[in-house]
Amino acid sequence: MIHFKSVSKIYDNDVFALKGIEAHIQKGEFIFVTGSSGAGKSTLLKMIYGGLKPSDGSVVVGGSIVDELSSYRLAMLRRQMGIVFQDFKLLWDRSVVDNVCLPFYVWGKLNSENKELSELMMKKFDIWKYRNEYPHKLSGGEQQKVAICRALVTSPWILIADEPTGNLDPKSAEEVFKMFYEAAQRGSTVIFATHNEHLLSLHKGRVLKLDKGRLA
Repeated sequence: MIHFKSVSKIYDNDVFALKGIEAHIQKGEFIFVTGSSGAGKSTLLKMIYGGLKPSDGSVVVGGSIVDELSSYRLAMLRRQMGIVFQDFKLLWDRSVVDNVCLPFYVWGKLNSENKELSELMMKKFDIWKYRNEYPHKLSGGEQQKVAICRALVTSPWILIADEPTGNLDPKSAEEVFKMFYEAAQRGSTVIFATHNEHLLSLHKGRVLKLDKGRLA
């Protein structure tokens, strides 16, 4: 499904973000990626959806080497992914409901069934009441829930979450984890980056721990 083959990433200032990463993630697995701030978690996640290219080695997703894909094929691959970015990447000039429905707008599939799916997802996260508001009027935790809804609503093949519980209270964080776990049960491959040791202690799952760019 996802294979890191001797992946290294060096930034322009000659700092290694990743060093010789070898890892294989099976279809339907729930993987925790953990490590301290600056350990390389975000860099590793970006490699999966082509947000960054390796300096050495390759990342294979579904049989394709990600950094060798054409722009069109990379866009098609990303359509099969749900991504929760650390900085949310919400559209500030669109309402909350428009942000959640964004994948369906992009694909030209915003029909009544998918509108209903979006409504149900927003109700699960208790943000339906904000559907006509703009993201800047919401708290950081509420914005995070909007980003999570957008990632989950299409039942993607791969779910990538970069610190998805960072701005949430413990109860909301547990609810979010449950939603991601249920997605894995339905067949999605989930890569869940967190430095929340308490959350890790509560749940079983394979852990990829990064330490200064290496797998510990």
